[in-house]
Amino acid sequence: MICMPHVHSNISIAAKFGVFDSQFYRFLRFFSSKAFFVSQMASLIVLLKNKGYPLLKRARGLLNKVKFLFGLSAFGVLQMILHRVS
Repeated sequence: MICMPHVHSNISIAAKFGVFDSQFYRFLRFFSSKAFFVSQMASLIVLLKNKGYPLLKRARGLLNKVKFLFGLSAFGVLQMILHRVS
C-alpha cells in the first residue's frame, strides 16, 4: 500500500514527485511481468490523480529514460498504462 500526501500539502513538490519516481524504479526492479508492471503503474497513477497530481508528463519522462521495457518501446508501455487509467 502506498500512502501519498495531497498535492497541496506543505511538502516540497520535488519530494512528492521523488516518491513517484522511486515507486516507478521500484516497480521496474521487482516486476518481471509486463502486465503486472502496467497494472501497478496504472494503480499508482489513479491514486495520485485522485489527489490532484499532474503525472502524465512525469510518467512519460521516466519511461523515455528507460527506452525499452519488456520488449516494447517506452511509448508502447505508456499507451498500455494510459489505456488502463482511462
